[in-house]
Amino acid sequence: MPADNSAEVRDKAARHFPTWESGRLPSAPEFGWRQWRLLIGPGLLLAGSAIGGGEWLFGPIVTARYGGQLMWIATLSILLQVSHNLSMMRYTLYTGEPILVGFFRTNPGPRFWVFFYLLLDLGGIWPYLASNAAVPLVAAFLGDLPGEEHQDVLRWVSYAVFSLAFVPLIFGGKIYNTVEKVMVTKIVLVFGYLGFISLFLVSWDTWTAVFTGFVQFGSFPDQEVDWATLAAFAAIAGTGGMSNTAFSNYARDKGWGMGPLVGALPSMVGGKKVELAHVGKVFPISDESLRRWRGWMRHLLRDQLGVWFWACIVGMALPSMLSLECIAGAEVQGHTAAAMTARGIADRSGEIFWFLTLLCGFIVLAPGQISDIDNIIRRWTEVIWTGSRHVRHMGGNEVKTIYYTIMGLYFLWGLIALRLTPDPLFLAIVTGALRNLGLSATALHALQVNRKLMPAALRPPLLMQVGQIACFLFFLGISGIAFYQQVASVGAR
Repeated sequence: MPADNSAEVRDKAARHFPTWESGRLPSAPEFGWRQWRLLIGPGLLLAGSAIGGGEWLFGPIVTARYGGQLMWIATLSILLQVSHNLSMMRYTLYTGEPILVGFFRTNPGPRFWVFFYLLLDLGGIWPYLASNAAVPLVAAFLGDLPGEEHQDVLRWVSYAVFSLAFVPLIFGGKIYNTVEKVMVTKIVLVFGYLGFISLFLVSWDTWTAVFTGFVQFGSFPDQEVDWATLAAFAAIAGTGGMSNTAFSNYARDKGWGMGPLVGALPSMVGGKKVELAHVGKVFPISDESLRRWRGWMRHLLRDQLGVWFWACIVGMALPSMLSLECIAGAEVQGHTAAAMTARGIADRSGEIFWFLTLLCGFIVLAPGQISDIDNIIRRWTEVIWTGSRHVRHMGGNEVKTIYYTIMGLYFLWGLIALRLTPDPLFLAIVTGALRNLGLSATALHALQVNRKLMPAALRPPLLMQVGQIACFLFFLGISGIAFYQQVASVGAR
């Protein structure tokens, strides 16, 4: 059996936050195709969340402007995020804590990390999905693309979409359970409709262009590319930004690893019996615990490589194929790419597809706002719940007091943000750029947590550690190129 340096690790972890308690690692589920429901986990939930801004907004914009040649950027982004997600969930399986709490356990301590991650979270707090979800609703009502004269209508509809996104988070016992049901329903509806359209209305040449584009690594079109759009495309392909930290939260709430010993976030209605411990629990290293640990690692790989990766690829491919088929070469301005695609399908196959495609667009975007809201709120709820001495006297079920207080504050902020930034695509591009910074920083920090706060026997293999460094460099680099291009274009004027 490998040497157990758990005591040394516990001392490091307790420098800033309370020390972990001890427990016994539960057995991992045994998977067989009759147990297909075991595939419904954080990967499928966050695949539903991921099929949103990047897939419905930037995928169609990229293929309309450049064809399928740049789809490899999405492949690389999603693969690097797989490595990142696995690293974050490893920590949660060992401790029952979300990765953000692990970040705050490292030097220089919580005061520094609060400021640092609040700054990075600016990439996730903008309600761009509600803003963009308003577009297909208004377009369906008008029968045409909304113009400048419809900005006030778009803003009020975005207020309504944003407000309604809070409702599902109030019910369901565990908040996770409600979000999971919403996202699974979304995936079934969206994949069903877009798959039908792509199968019967998209040419084989378009299928080939998009799917070969996913593996044409390093290929670029002859024309100049807009790196700000590509940076946002990379950021929102997959999950992106601080939102990836939700994989660790949801793994705990799903009951994976040490999760059942720690608890979950309860909802306001129906969550009276759900409690969350203030600190995590870890298990001693033994032959038995290592055998169970390997079972959990196989379960994580099924979740990430068997479900999340392919769901993200298909979710990016389907709307991108429709865009390439219907509006290739068209001048795409603002937030109109998806609506232009809907009009192109309707002109070819009947007016009913105008309304059905716009409805699909709304289903793509609006539920994603639900998970975005939950991700933001739970990140900071977890940190306060574990790190603040002022709340440690509270019972396990009272964590929802913190959760719903932050929710109220975020609701007010969201309305202000929608008022201040009326252009949905501009909001999405800014969000994407900031998300890249958040993703690169958390990738490097998760690597540190894995190496410093986990026993040697449980640390990720070298390939995964290299993947974390590559994740850091890729997302920081693509945003750097976009920033340089913007500065150069201003200087040339």
